[in-house]
Order: sequence, then C-alpha cells, then structure tokens
Amino acid sequence: MKKFINITPLSGESSTQILNLIDSTKEFVRTLESLEYKIDLTTDTLLMHIILFKLDTNSRIWFERTFSTDVIPKLDELLQFLATQARSITSSTSKRNVQKKVTLVASKAQSQCPLCNKDHSLSKCESFLKLSVQKRSEFVKSNNVCFNCLTQFHGIKACKSKFRCRTCKKPHHTLLHFESVSGRGRQASGELSNSSKLSINAPVFNPASVSNESSSKEIPDNSQTVDITSCISNVSPNVEILLCTAVIRVKDLWGNYQACRCLLDSGSQASLITSECLEKLGLRKQKANIRISCLGSADTRTNGIAQIQFIPHFPSQSSFKTEVYVVNKIVGMLPHQNLDLSYSDLFNDLTLADPMFHKSSQVDILLGIDLTLPLLKGQTLSMGEDKPFAVRSELGWVIGGKASSFSPTLHVNNIHLVSDDLIHKFWELDSVPQTHPLTSLERSCEEYFRETHSRDKDGRYIVRLPFNSCPTQLGQSKQTAIRRLFSIERHLSCDPEKYNRYRQFMNEYLNLNQMIVVPESELDKPNSYYLPHHAVLRDSSSTTKLRVVFDGSCKTSSGHSLNDCLMVGPRVQPELFQILIQFRVFQVAVCADVEKMFRQIKVHEDDVDWQRILWRNSPEDAIREYRLVTVTYGTACAPFLSTRTLRQLALDEVKNYPLASKATLCNFYVDDLLGGAGSREEAIQLVTEMQTMMKKGGFHLRKWISNEPSIFREVFIDSQEKEFVHLDDGDCKVLGLGWSPSLDVFRFTVVPDQLEATYTKRGVLSQMARVFDPLGLLSPCVIFMKILLQQLWQGKFSWDQPLLDELSSIWRTFQEELHLLKRVTFPRYVLKPNAVVEVHGFCDASEKAYCAAIYIRCISIDSIRVSLLTSKTRVAPLKVQSLPRLELCSALLLANLLQATLPALTVRISETFAWSDSKITLAWLKSEPRRWQPFVANRVAQIQELTHKVHWNFVSGLENPADCGTRGILPTKLEQCDLWFNGPDWLRSSTFPNEEFEENPQLQEDMSAEAKRTSKVIMLNVVDENFKVEVFQKFSSWNKLKRIVAYCLRFVKNCSLATCQRKRSFLTTAELNEAEK
Repeated sequence: MKKFINITPLSGESSTQILNLIDSTKEFVRTLESLEYKIDLTTDTLLMHIILFKLDTNSRIWFERTFSTDVIPKLDELLQFLATQARSITSSTSKRNVQKKVTLVASKAQSQCPLCNKDHSLSKCESFLKLSVQKRSEFVKSNNVCFNCLTQFHGIKACKSKFRCRTCKKPHHTLLHFESVSGRGRQASGELSNSSKLSINAPVFNPASVSNESSSKEIPDNSQTVDITSCISNVSPNVEILLCTAVIRVKDLWGNYQACRCLLDSGSQASLITSECLEKLGLRKQKANIRISCLGSADTRTNGIAQIQFIPHFPSQSSFKTEVYVVNKIVGMLPHQNLDLSYSDLFNDLTLADPMFHKSSQVDILLGIDLTLPLLKGQTLSMGEDKPFAVRSELGWVIGGKASSFSPTLHVNNIHLVSDDLIHKFWELDSVPQTHPLTSLERSCEEYFRETHSRDKDGRYIVRLPFNSCPTQLGQSKQTAIRRLFSIERHLSCDPEKYNRYRQFMNEYLNLNQMIVVPESELDKPNSYYLPHHAVLRDSSSTTKLRVVFDGSCKTSSGHSLNDCLMVGPRVQPELFQILIQFRVFQVAVCADVEKMFRQIKVHEDDVDWQRILWRNSPEDAIREYRLVTVTYGTACAPFLSTRTLRQLALDEVKNYPLASKATLCNFYVDDLLGGAGSREEAIQLVTEMQTMMKKGGFHLRKWISNEPSIFREVFIDSQEKEFVHLDDGDCKVLGLGWSPSLDVFRFTVVPDQLEATYTKRGVLSQMARVFDPLGLLSPCVIFMKILLQQLWQGKFSWDQPLLDELSSIWRTFQEELHLLKRVTFPRYVLKPNAVVEVHGFCDASEKAYCAAIYIRCISIDSIRVSLLTSKTRVAPLKVQSLPRLELCSALLLANLLQATLPALTVRISETFAWSDSKITLAWLKSEPRRWQPFVANRVAQIQELTHKVHWNFVSGLENPADCGTRGILPTKLEQCDLWFNGPDWLRSSTFPNEEFEENPQLQEDMSAEAKRTSKVIMLNVVDENFKVEVFQKFSSWNKLKRIVAYCLRFVKNCSLATCQRKRSFLTTAELNEAEK
C-alpha cells in the first residue's frame, strides 16, 4: 500500500510514465486479490481517486471531458483511458526518420478511428475523407480530436507532432485546409464549394472608379439576437487589399479628445468599438447581450452598447455621434504587414484620413454603413491599375484598393446585422391584440398635435412636425442627397419604362402643388434637411404601380437624421384584428380607400424646409431644389399625422355626419375603410355621408366595393364618380384578405414554392409567411407548419441546411396540398337579421400545441346558424409542461381572445359560453387561486378576472372543435372538417350537453399535484397549578432558576422572529431582570 501511494506523479504527457502508472496499478490490484481482498465499489472509487491525482493537468482535463458529470467512472475505465492516451501520444510524436521496425510497432499501437471505430487512423478513414472540409472541422471540434495530428485526447497546443499543412504550412492537418479564393476569377476548391452557406449575391459597396469582384458568405443563426455575415474579397496571392481606415479624435469622459484608429466598413449595419478603447476613453456602457456569429461559425458576444462623439484628426467644424457595440476585438492588424513607403508618397499632397495607412496597426473602432456612406463625398482619385485609390470623405482622403504583398492571407471584413424582427413580427401577427398605455413621448406627441393643428379656408388640415429634439443639430445633408440623386439616375437609365413612371410621379407632385421650388434667396438657408428618394414598385396595386419613397432616416454629417429628431406618435386607430371582426357583422359591407391620404395634409410653412428634395427630369437638366409642403411618406411621424388628422376630421364633423364619423373612428385602417351597415338604406346614407365629410377635409374616397353594388348607383349619379367604383364580379383584397363580393365569402390563395429535392428552414419560414390569416380561419393548417418549424428550431438546423429526409417528406406532402386552400371559403357575414346572438368559445391542448376558437350562434324563429368567427393557436413551449398545464394555457388563450373579440362585436350578445374538455382546468377555475402553485394560480386569477361573466362548461373531446387546431390538419382534410367550420352538432340544436363532472379521487389526485405547499404550526398551552411548585423544588439555586426562566422566555420570543433576528448569545441584564419579575 505504501509503495502504491508513493508512486511519482506524472510530470507531463509522457506515454512511458502513463504505462508505468498502469503497470503499477494493475500490480497493486493483483496483490490485493492474492490476499483474498475483494475490490468492492468503495475500494474501486478510492483507487481511482488516488490515480486521478497522479495524472498531469491535461490528462485529467481530457478524462473529465470524456465522462459525463453525473456518472462516477470505474477504475477499469480510467485504466482503459490511460492506455488510449498513451497510444495517442506515441502516435503523435512518431517521426519520419525512425527505423522501419519502430514504425511498425507504432502502427500497431494506433488507436481506433473515432468516426467509424475501425482499426485505422482518422486520416485514412473513407467516411471522414468523403466529408466536406467544413464537416471535417465540425467533427474534429466535437470529438476532442487534435487539429494537427487528428488523434484524440489532446489539443493543438499540446500536440508534439512537427508536421504541418502541406498547402499553407500552418499548424493544422492538410485535410482541414480551406482553399483560398483566387482573384484571377477561378472558382473555389471542391471543399469550399460543397458548403451550402456560400452565396455570391450579397451586395458589396465598391468605390465608383474601382472594379472589385466580391462574394459573400451568409452565416445562419438560430439565436434570437443578432446574426453577422461576412464578405470575402477575391485577392491574388501577391496582392493585399487595403481596407479604408481613418484616424479620428473621440471625446472621452473628461471632455478631451483622444486619437483612435477606425475602419470604414460599408458592409456593416452596426458600429463596433473594442473594450480596450472604451476603457481608455472612460465612457460608460449599457448592457446588451448580443451574440455575433462570424465566418467559420466562430461566435462572440458583445459586452454592451455605448455612445461616442468624434471629429476628424485635423481642424474641422464637423462632429459625429453614433452608437457602438462593445466587443473584445474587431479585426487583426491592418494592413497585415507594413507596406513600402512609396505608397505614402503617392498621396503626399492630400489630407489623408489615416496618414499612416501603410503601417500595420490595430483598429479601435468600426464605423458601419449608416456613417460610412454619408461620410464619403464621392470624389475618387485613382493611381492606376493594381494601385491604391483615394476617396474623399469628411474625415479626409481615405485610401483603399490593391497593394503589393507577399502574404496570401484571405481577409474578411463585411459585417451584416440581421435582427430577428421579421420572425418576431410573424408570431406577433398571430398574437391576441392587447391594449397598452401610452408612453410619455406618445402623450407628448398627441398633445402637440392637438395644440398645433389647424385648417385652412378650404378645410384642409395643417400640421406641425412633432420634433422630440432640436432639429438644428442636423448637419449637412445636401451632398448626400446629390449623390443619391446621381445613383438613382444611373439606375433608372437602365430601365426607361421605370424612369418614365418616376418622372410622372414627380410631375404629379408638381402639378398638384405638393412640392414647390425653393426661391434662390433661400437656397442657402442653414436650417434645412434634404430627403433622398427612391422608387418602390408594387405590381399588385391597381392604381399606383410605382411610388416614390423619401428617406428620412438618411444620416447627416452630424450623424443624426430627420427621423432621429421626430416623434413617431401613438396608434390612434383600432387593431387590424378588431376591424376585421367588425367587418363580419355588417349585413351590407362597404369598402373604400382615401386617395393620396398623406399628400392631402399640409405641413406648416415653418417646417417645410426640413422636407427639401433635389430633382431634375433628366441628367442633362440642372438640379433644382424643392420643398415638400404635405405630409411625406418616409418620415417617422407621417403615419401618425395622417391617421390622427383623419380622426380629427371625424371628431370635428360628428354632429353633421354621425354615421361617417363613427365609421371613420372605428372602421379605418390607415387609409382603408372596412365598414358597413345593417341594411341597404343605412349603407346608402353611410356612403353619402362619407363622401361629403371627406371632401370637407380635402380627402377623396375611391375604389368603392360592396356586396350590394346597387347602392352605388343611387349615390354616384355623376359618371365621373362611377369610375371610382369597383363593379367587377371577381375577387379583391381587403386588408390582405381575399374577398369575393358577389358571393360574400373570404378566400385564401396561397402560391406554393416549386417542389424541390431538398428543403431548408429558410424555405419553410418563407412559405409560412405567405399564408396571411389574421383571423385564424386556417389555424388547423397553420399550426401544422408552426409545429414543423419548432422541430427545425429544436434540431438546431441552420437557415440553409437541408432538412432530414423524414421532415422533408412531411413538408413536401403538405406543400403539394397548399394550393387546395383556394377551395376553402368562409362566409364574411356571420349573423342573421333579427336573431339572438350567443358567443361560444372552445379551448383544447395537446403535447404539441394548444388552440382557442370562437363561434357565433344566431338563433332566429325558423333556424339556428353557427359560424366560425376567429381562432388563435400556440405551439407548446420548449420546456416540457404537463398536459393539465397546457390545457390551462389554452383556457387563458381563450379568455384573452374573448377579451379582444367581444368589444369588437357591435351587436347585443345575449350570453357567452366557454367550453373545455379538461375537468382539471374547470375545477381549477372554480377554486381559489391562492390554493395552487404560482404557475396555476397566476393563470387561474387572470382567467377569472377576464371571464367573470362567462359560463364555463365541460365538452367531450370528440366534440371540441379546438382539437383540430392542436394537432394540425392537411388542406385535403380541412375542407371536409365540418366540426371546424360549424362547431359541434348540438350548437345547431336547442339543447346543450349537460355533462356534470364530479371531483372523483383521481381528479383530486391530479389537482393536488399543483397544490401549494403549506406549513402548519400547532401551539399547545398547558396550564398546571403545580408547575411553579415543581420548578422551585427542582432547583435550589436562585441564580440558576432565574437563568433557566430567562432562557425559556428567550425561546418563546425567538419562535416569533425570523432566523436572522433570533438571539443566540449570552443572556443580557435586561433578560435576567425580566425573568426575575
């Protein structure tokens, strides 16, 4: 035993020492067995513990990584690991010049292949050689294999092999070498082209006079924060691409300016700063936990977000301010090696942004595209082919381009932030609308509008731009607007038809006096902002195919934009969901939209200079300056100003036009009217009032549509007005929903993607986003896609990674049937004239999803009609929950859905019922919430508060229509699912199921699982007359008796105090005096 304990610990990764330790251990075990000492579990663990502390640090770390933390390894497993470790060390340290006999011995001692477990090395494994370079690297990372020698249980830093990559001579195996892309136009190597993540279609900013081919690599990301993609420039082995750098002076915490080196990156949507630079400046940062994925799937996280203010390194009046993400490191040294001084002599007569651009130095700050493009002035100076160029900027002349180099390194520098906002918006569309209180900024915007709006002599409204900060902080914007004008002219010159539409749009602005020429005397007015503009094509529009959009977010020389200084304003119109619900209760539906609504509202003359633009009809004409004198699409406040003005018109004219005023307040979504009336006569009056009221405010309604088109013949007598009435029998779009006015039904037209051999998560989400169903009428089909998408997220599929065969087969089957949804129709009008209306809500849950659906039941003298009104679905959370909890979540979803739906129904509701097939959920809802665990208690309290006037009842699972929305239904089966369209059969009869459930023992047991844990305190007070006598007889010492009584009194007091407040020290004088009393 003494000899075993005194074994010398390993000094390093030595195969000889490891083998000696194995031999000593086995010898000791055999000795114990010869003495008939049984090696039990305790002894095995003790011996393993002793040996483990004899190992060197690296071997101990590899052993701990090999075994799971919740399993105690055995001695035999440790010895087997040590034997494998010794063979790996022997294999990695073998040399080429050893004798043949030694080589044969080493060959026999090689470990098994970690991929296929056969008797050969990983470098000779056929399965490994068939993988792409990316897949090989991922396998090596995940299986603790050395990147250099391809053996297990040690890292590249501990690798003693002297072999290097035969291609680049760097410390990695040749099989893991990524072939660089040549600038001569040849394609990437086979390994690189096998990666599905590479794309050549990403836009890359290039200076005007320099031709530079680029490709991009898109890195997918499953996180819900930030995704970063990188662009690889094609460079030849002896050419280095100079990246645009500049020296700037950044204001520190104490008001001083310190020199920092920045990189101008036109491919980055965010600006970055290193932690070291931020610490040097002494600036504070806010928390921002954002994951960044770079080339090769290398991940990093931002340390926060901060604001910096900087100026050029030379005397200048320009000052810039921006937000930057804090990271540990942005990029390596730039340039990657010092260049010849002759490159500096080429530009010695220019004021350079980075005077030492030719010397390798670190980068402190990266400026994104929001600053890079506004800083560039467009003037370019070229020094010839294969030589650097210079671009003029606000920071001085920036140097970039090609320079001779002996380093064939491939450099990466295009950062692209892709937020998951689009995915969040997709889920928000399916959420139940909820009201939120106005923020202080929204209240200020509302008050400012009420105080400053006015009307001119023609009745048109005049509004002020709601600034949240002084607009004088805006810098120069004219040069940027000029560059953008030149750019749009070059783009339009390639498409004459588009150019003509653009001219027509701008000429219409001029002819309607919605933009006016700026007088020459005011051209140099300092307080002004120039809006760049561009074209947006909408082929689906029946009126305006091309619309010119103005860019109010374009940064000025100060780093601020017009939209930065404007308040956005609150929402003043109902939610889309509520408008569509109301649209289904009108017997006669009426739709229209406001013609050029934004441009019918004037902007106050004091604010029009903040809406200047530059325009000319052709590149041969001189550029002229104009003012936009109406609310401009592209400014942050435009949606609020237009909708709030429409609301103000309704409030001002409520006495003269009550029907039109109510419809404007309740049935408008931006500029679209989805209203109606209960009768034909009321509809005629509504249309008449709407036309007259809108004209008084300077607005004009067009594209009138109705399921009763005859009402327009009585209203629009003038033939010119009839041109604005839609009288076709075909389908049309109302707020994105397909509606057939002649049949008065909703239709869904989904254009599926072409069937492909492989499918990706990106393709699945793209197809899902095309199914626009805000009312949840197609929930059984939509939840099918949601469940599949959740499985893709759980499987951690990248955006462009091919799906597994099983998932591809499921998705292909569903996609083949998507076009069948066009045969599914839902009636728009869900009521009956002069009928009693009831609302019935159903909820259900499965392990995959839960659903809530609402039906309208109309009872008339001769018949009963039941129609699906709306539904919502949710996929089950990733954290596994019990089925009763999911049933409770479905009940809460139904409660929220009823809360959002009932106020939108403009008819009298006689009764409201809620149905669930979960007896546990119904029992919870009939009890006090405080009895249950927080998960159940919080939801029960919410449901009881939201549905205090709703009758909760039990329904059989086979008769619950919400069950259709919990498992998913293919389109072929949805058309035949009468339960989903019309609810259970008993809804169309005069009697409801009256299935009462009793709280049986099984139900009590299931409910008790969620019961709150309570502790009970029992106090017993015993009164005995002989107590005092016994105490006095037991103790003969007065002092001892007094101390015992004091301790008893302390115990009584401590029982009523918290643990941290209880007394435990010596008795005090006060306690002794109290005991004596």
